[in-house]
Amino acid sequence: MYKVFFKDSCFLLTDERNFPREATHFLAYGKEEEMQAFVFQLLQGPHAFFAVIRYDDAEELFARFQACFRTVEAAGGAVWEGGRLLVIKRFGVYDLPKGHREAGETVEECAVREVEEECGVHGVRITSPLAETWHIYEREQVWHLKRTYWYAMDCPPDSPLTPQTEEGIEAVFWLPAEEIEEAAQETYPSLRDIFLMMRRISG
Repeated sequence: MYKVFFKDSCFLLTDERNFPREATHFLAYGKEEEMQAFVFQLLQGPHAFFAVIRYDDAEELFARFQACFRTVEAAGGAVWEGGRLLVIKRFGVYDLPKGHREAGETVEECAVREVEEECGVHGVRITSPLAETWHIYEREQVWHLKRTYWYAMDCPPDSPLTPQTEEGIEAVFWLPAEEIEEAAQETYPSLRDIFLMMRRISG
């Protein structure tokens, strides 16, 4: 099963026969052209949606879905230190530091670099892989599918924080564990599971 986000909307690609009742649209995959028409009609429409696409082989279904887009890779981190999560605010929205992978860079190197650049911290260290998220965006009339690799991280205690304002980051701060669930409701849909995952890790 794969979840792919677009703004406040979501595609669920699955091989299961039962699908969520809150789904607004459903397609049983048959032909590639039919799926493309279904997907882009929703993407270009005015309304938010929760669309389910079903096929017996979820991996093959996702490969065909992915072929509809230009795939790009990014990486980011959820930094945990002293019972707090490192959070940024970008355009007034709670967010986590992340960015596109550069040529010749591993996703792990990208994740560390983006956290250090966007938050102004140093000595960031990956502790474990966390999750992957997928979301769609349009740029210069080309539809992109972004795969973001997320890592749990730590950094030296009491690290000074400096927001990377040229990237639209307004603030960077430590969010106490007890405030994570509330912040998860005010972040992007594609990031809510990452926030909640960190809340569970915190106990």
